[in-house]
Amino acid sequence: MKKISPLIISAFFTSYTYAQKVQGGKVNTESAKLANKLDTTKKQEGWSIRGTNTLLLNQAAFSNWVAGGINSIALTARADYEFNLKRGKNLWENRILGGYGLRSEEGNPATKVEDILDITSKYGYQLGKSNWYSAAALNIKTQFAKGYDYSKPAQSYISNAFSPGYVTLGFGVDYIPNDNFQLSIHPLTSRFTIIADKAVFDADGDGILTDAYGAKPTENLVYQLGAYVGGRYKVKLMENIFLDNRFGIFTNYLEKPQNMVLSYSAILDMKVNKFISTQITADLFYDDNQIGKLQLKETLGVGLTYKFGRY
Repeated sequence: MKKISPLIISAFFTSYTYAQKVQGGKVNTESAKLANKLDTTKKQEGWSIRGTNTLLLNQAAFSNWVAGGINSIALTARADYEFNLKRGKNLWENRILGGYGLRSEEGNPATKVEDILDITSKYGYQLGKSNWYSAAALNIKTQFAKGYDYSKPAQSYISNAFSPGYVTLGFGVDYIPNDNFQLSIHPLTSRFTIIADKAVFDADGDGILTDAYGAKPTENLVYQLGAYVGGRYKVKLMENIFLDNRFGIFTNYLEKPQNMVLSYSAILDMKVNKFISTQITADLFYDDNQIGKLQLKETLGVGLTYKFGRY
């Protein structure tokens, strides 16, 4: 149940918005109410700059607690910036998403709970007067620091900065009716997997090199050519509660196209006041070149939030 809870939440609110009721002899849809809360206007001319800075804290403390427990504290910092430019039929969108967090338990070394760097730059040219754009998109995704399998304390690190790193360059069309919804269909997409640190091929530290992230020990770069479909949907569920969904699907034309790379991420932001909010994040990821299993990460925290620009 924990693994599908983010999807259940999204499905619940989606179905809820289509509920109808009669008021004053007229049918009033809840979806219409929700639409009034969203920014459904067309893309505005000029620069649109906005950003969110978040510092989340999770803490547990025990003193003479009969049931037992371990004192712990977790601190996560996130930054999410967007720089978008609309000039006539030209649309240039840029997003920088970064996050890093550590958890410390009494008597144990600190462990990493968040580590991501995700940069996207996309150019589109409007087709006629429609909401469709011919598009070219570049995405760079990696992490900042070394990563470990904490279930194997004797093992060396299994990841590092740009080990792996993913660079994706795609061409196709985008459907962008407003700032809250985007759909990308890129049938010509190149995906590069970078292994900059050879130590990840020897995670056991025994001198025996093994394949990692779809790369052989002799390779620093793996190339894939395929198709990408992705999208983003932002919705204001109710006053001071926002949900930001993103998904992506990539299939490799050159080898095993049935083994698709799947990703989904959701951020549920529940604003307490201008500077304090509660956030729940969920990330689902599947890549046959990694562990061949569905990966899940969930976080919940209360902390400080500073936003600027229009949301």
